[in-house]
Formats: sequence, C-alpha cells, structure tokens
Amino acid sequence: MQGMLHTPEHDKTDMLHDHRSRAYLFATALTAILILLQFFQPDLLFQRHLIIEGEFWRLWTGNLVHTNLWHLGLNLAGLWLLTLIQQPTPTPRIWLGQTLFIGTCVGTGLWFFNQELVWYAGFSGILYGLFMLAGIQMLQQKEWTTALLILGGICGKTVWDWAQGGTALSANLIDAPVIYSSHIYGMLGGLALALPRMYQQKRPSS
Repeated sequence: MQGMLHTPEHDKTDMLHDHRSRAYLFATALTAILILLQFFQPDLLFQRHLIIEGEFWRLWTGNLVHTNLWHLGLNLAGLWLLTLIQQPTPTPRIWLGQTLFIGTCVGTGLWFFNQELVWYAGFSGILYGLFMLAGIQMLQQKEWTTALLILGGICGKTVWDWAQGGTALSANLIDAPVIYSSHIYGMLGGLALALPRMYQQKRPSS
C-alpha cells in the first residue's frame, strides 16, 4: 500500500488538531478541579482576616471556589467558550502558566487595592484575563471580528458592572455583589502577558 504523502500543510493541521485536543483535555481537567474544590470552599475562600492570620494560600485559591452553583456554572460556561473560540490554542503548560500568573494578579490586586474587601470567590477574574490575552492575540492575527467581540464584551461588561455598582442581574444569580475590580486586575494580568509578544512583533528584524 502506498504511503500517504505528508506536506507542511498536513503537518500544520495535525499540530493544530493536537493542540486543540490537549486544550479540551486541560479544560476538562480544570472543570473537574473547580467542581471538586467547591466542596472545600470554606478552606479556600479569600478571607482577609484569615490571610492576615497566615493562611496566605487564600490569596490565590479564592479564585478557584464560588458562591453557589450558578456562579460556578457561569464561569465554567465562560471557560468552555474560551476553549472553543481561542486561536491559536495554547498548550496546557502555557495555559496553566497564564492561569497561575493572572490568578496571582487578581489575588494581590484585591489584597493591596481593595482593602475594604472582606471576602472574595470566583474564577471570573482569571477568566477575564484569559479572554483579554486571547483577544489581543487575535488582533495580532487580524481576526478582527472575533477579537473585537471578545475585547468589547469583557470591557463592556466590566463598565456595566461598575455603573451598576456590582448589583447587576448576575449578582442576584451568584448571591453576592460582582467584584468588578477583580476583572480589571485579571485583564491587566492578561495585558501584561501579551506585551512581550506585542513588542517582539513591532521590533524590526535584523
């Protein structure tokens, strides 16, 4: 039997398919983790007085638990929407690194700049940062429509939550005010991750 001819186009298609399959695997694993961690919510919630007492992990793990199942479901829906539309799909290792960095930006941002905040829960700060990063990358690839929908969507929602004082419709679903500042810190984290690549693209080749 004659072997199949492999061309650069075939290799590129296979690589993209492999990256997308691994992205689905990562999103599935993260979904399972977020569902599981909900059972340990009291031990992971961002609670300022407990962080002061030395439970520093709550700065980060507050991103991984939610106020109720509606809150969890909304963030999981956002995670899978990002997984489906993001191009190019990052490898799980890169995606994990992005998540860790943005989560750190959210936790430390809330700690230093929202000192009136007593407690916080939710993956949305990280999610907004990942959407920001994906939107900028699509702009660089001239995927104008998708990029503008992503960036306009997250920026518009953040402005809306600010205008409503955190009491938008979603606040009723999650049984808590929307902490829109966490979205801002996440978006700034996503922007910080995008800056090196933006600089490299603008840098003239030698």
